[in-house]
Amino acid sequence: MRYSRLLHQLLGKGRWHYWRHDQKSAILQLPLDILLLITDNLALHDKFLLSHTCKALRQVLLQDWDIKLPQLSFEHQIAFWVGLAYTLPNRWVCLKCCKLHPINTSDVPAAFTLVRYNRTVPCLLEISRGIETSHYSIQHYHIQLALKLSRLGNIYQQYLGALMQTFTRTLCPHMRIIGGLMGSRSSKKSSINVIVHWCKIMSPREGSILLKEATLLEDGVELAYDSPGQWVFNSCLHCLTDFAVIISTDKRKAIIRAWHDFGIEGSPLDASWKAHVKAKDEQYWFDVVGLHLDYTHGSIRELWSEDVSHGTGTSHAKVRSVFTKLIDGWSKV
Repeated sequence: MRYSRLLHQLLGKGRWHYWRHDQKSAILQLPLDILLLITDNLALHDKFLLSHTCKALRQVLLQDWDIKLPQLSFEHQIAFWVGLAYTLPNRWVCLKCCKLHPINTSDVPAAFTLVRYNRTVPCLLEISRGIETSHYSIQHYHIQLALKLSRLGNIYQQYLGALMQTFTRTLCPHMRIIGGLMGSRSSKKSSINVIVHWCKIMSPREGSILLKEATLLEDGVELAYDSPGQWVFNSCLHCLTDFAVIISTDKRKAIIRAWHDFGIEGSPLDASWKAHVKAKDEQYWFDVVGLHLDYTHGSIRELWSEDVSHGTGTSHAKVRSVFTKLIDGWSKV
């Protein structure tokens, strides 16, 4: 009944005229009611693209897009633009203004800070919506453009190379531990006591998560310091990230490596990306109620097919993740 009414409306507006006189394409040889059954299952952006292929399909999929799009929820509008951007090599989706922006080939992670402060970034994107360190910022659209240009393979390849360029920064800090190593651990213990205090006023689940997350990396460093020359492995409790820490045998150098999975081509609202970035309305440095993606410990590192034990004489497949065991014990606190 539903399709009959729709077919009646289409015929009543004269669409059958176009149907009878534009039968060159195989898809246009289908009966109109069958075609409507097919197009009814298309995503909105696919309907938009299909409606711009020929006059007949434009009449079949007739929409007033200027009215239709504003009626959608923010999430569905973003999904619509993401679908269009997938086919447009020189456009990316802006989460802030919910529109498409053209590529700026000078906008790369290593230069994002300069580009942003020169106000050449559309909409003045917030600093919190990317993965940032000093002098380097990976935004969601950087990743999406890299994936898209790699998939297309025949356009903006120089820009793709700039997006994928390795970023290296060397630091030579001069540090000393006042009061010796025991003094440092005492200070750390005081910090943990503050965290435990917060855990007590939270729900058991939130408190347990916070206690695990607050010192995840520094406890990995401490465990590696106790076993110089061996990698200590662990994973983020929020996002798809594995990391490893090793202290040189002379205890003068530390190496921290991380492997991230930012997801596939998709929306900046996808969980695979949102789990990596600070929530826009987050008030504190921790977020115990945010996204927590489940994945197999070490699986992201394996995707990179890298053996971090190279040169250490220790096979990563044989080193147990002692920190993971420690975390399991903490969950009972």
